Amino acid sequence: MFFTQIELHNFGIYRGTHSINLRNSHEKRNITLIGGMNGRGKTTILDAIFLTFFGKRALIYIQDGKKQYDTFLRQYINKSATNDTTYVSVSFTLENETSFRVIRSWMRDGKKVPETLVVLKDDQEDSYLSENWNFYIEEVLPFGISRFFFFDNEKISQIADDESFNEIKESIKAVIGVTTIDKLLDHVQKIARDKRTSVQTVENAELMAESSENEKKITQIDKSISIARMERAGLVPKLERVEAELEATEQRFWKQGGNLGVKREEIEKEKAKLKTEESALKQKILDLATNSATPLILCKDLMVQIYNDAKSNEAQRALQYTEPIINDILCRLTKKVEELLFDPTLQLKIKKLIEDELMDYSCGISSQQGITLTPISARLVEKLLDSGVFYIQSSATNLKRHVVENENALLQIDAHLSANAEKSGALELLNMIRDLERSTATLQYDIKRCDELIQSLDSQRSVLESERRKIIKRIAEIDNAADDDARIIGYAAKTETVMNEFKLRLQMKKVKELEYNITQCFRFLAHKESIVTDIEINAQTLDITLRDYAGGILLKPQLSAGEKQIFAISIIWGLALSSGYNIPVVIDTPMARLDSAHRHNFINKYLPNASTQVIVLSTDEEVYGRYLYQIQEHVNSYYTLLYNEQEKCTSIVPGYFEEEFSQ
Repeated sequence: MFFTQIELHNFGIYRGTHSINLRNSHEKRNITLIGGMNGRGKTTILDAIFLTFFGKRALIYIQDGKKQYDTFLRQYINKSATNDTTYVSVSFTLENETSFRVIRSWMRDGKKVPETLVVLKDDQEDSYLSENWNFYIEEVLPFGISRFFFFDNEKISQIADDESFNEIKESIKAVIGVTTIDKLLDHVQKIARDKRTSVQTVENAELMAESSENEKKITQIDKSISIARMERAGLVPKLERVEAELEATEQRFWKQGGNLGVKREEIEKEKAKLKTEESALKQKILDLATNSATPLILCKDLMVQIYNDAKSNEAQRALQYTEPIINDILCRLTKKVEELLFDPTLQLKIKKLIEDELMDYSCGISSQQGITLTPISARLVEKLLDSGVFYIQSSATNLKRHVVENENALLQIDAHLSANAEKSGALELLNMIRDLERSTATLQYDIKRCDELIQSLDSQRSVLESERRKIIKRIAEIDNAADDDARIIGYAAKTETVMNEFKLRLQMKKVKELEYNITQCFRFLAHKESIVTDIEINAQTLDITLRDYAGGILLKPQLSAGEKQIFAISIIWGLALSSGYNIPVVIDTPMARLDSAHRHNFINKYLPNASTQVIVLSTDEEVYGRYLYQIQEHVNSYYTLLYNEQEKCTSIVPGYFEEEFSQ
């Protein structure tokens, strides 16, 4: 699979139509780099891909399944769009060069949000694919493994923090095919239970009683699980309502002055401090106004003119003082010419030249008397014009700015104080917030308790199901009746035994391959001084063990934050490799929690090798600077998410922040 285009229309923060061209314009360049600041729509692009392919099922990865699908679709309609029509689409090609475009669209219709899915195959709408897309996409991109290819790098760090590996165990089952076997076993067990009721006579009454007791226990646990799930389902909307009420109350609290009413005395002190600063600023202004240089600064141009006139007058006086000397020198030169030169014509020419020079010199001397400055006065004027003007002007500008800031701060405090004259309103809202926070914590605890109870009951049920299979097998062995129900029960028991054995052998075979892939990925990405040398996976329990150079067991708290993140990335990469699917990799927040020692390996080793197509959604503090130039030779195209503060929406434009690259 290779993505060729992603298109968003009125989706989330993107108003109007925006598209990202992902066609490969450079050979051997597999990375598309999309840059954007936090909150500017990077995760929205990742959500759009999940939503386009999987619809309602995508909520598990996008919102953890907490919101209703209609609510989710409604919240992703751009609030400032000119119409309510919204769609997301992804275009891709398969290895056989067949092209597809999947378009998922919806719009508001009262309380409902009707959704439409259209699939185009080789640019022609295919109604069969549109109706059966959920089945077709499982062949191209199974939902269970999609999160190994499309993921938020900051969220996958939870894998490294999960001490029990429960989440990753389910992922391992999906990759090695155990999930399919579990579904088959569920169907077989259901058939056996249905047929079990049809068997009326069994020679071994003790086994019948044991079987009946076992069924009662399973039924009771099923009821308990159902009750726990219903309780949890009831708690989730309550938690959402309380969280919404808490958010609304906090907004009211801050709109009405926030903790101003609670901390009124402190704010009064702040006001007094600002008043003192105001008086000090006024005194500084008065001192500046009475500075002896200030009046002269006001007539700066006149000062410059006077200074220039004085300098010119000084030069004229110098000319006047030197005129007699020059005349004397020229007269003596004339006499020398007469004595030394005998050619009358040449004498006349030289005398004429000397007279012309004397005339030019005399013409440059003015008889008018200008302004005269003493040397000390001249130096004072120069100093005033050189530094005094700048000092007075900059001091006046700074004082003006401080006065404006002080006045604005006083106006804001006065406005808040006048709008919150009494403390009781703020205190009442603050108490409400604290009550709602306690309610939120209680509901979260109850939901967690339900989750733990459901997990415990599921474990108990697994034990009872194992006992039930053994009982059914023993019943089938002693029941020689030839009727179909008995034979079906027997075959069901044998099927369960065979499939459980097959499941175990499959796990042992596939887990070794997965263990090898994850270990190799970790060694490839980790810093050479990493204390982890091997990663082992138990074929039966799927527990993961880390080992050091001496073969000892390492606990995850012994790993650095960077090693934990590399460990999580290695698991994701190893699972993707073991799945056998060639699918583009989409990474949001790529450098999350990575230290500098591991960022180099992530940029230079993981991104160029993660897949034949890699889409990176990065901030300007992640893939930037030296990391950007290290990866440049692998980048096919660059995009930047530009946010318009006035319109409150984001646009997708070519280029990467302010960097320029030759495409």
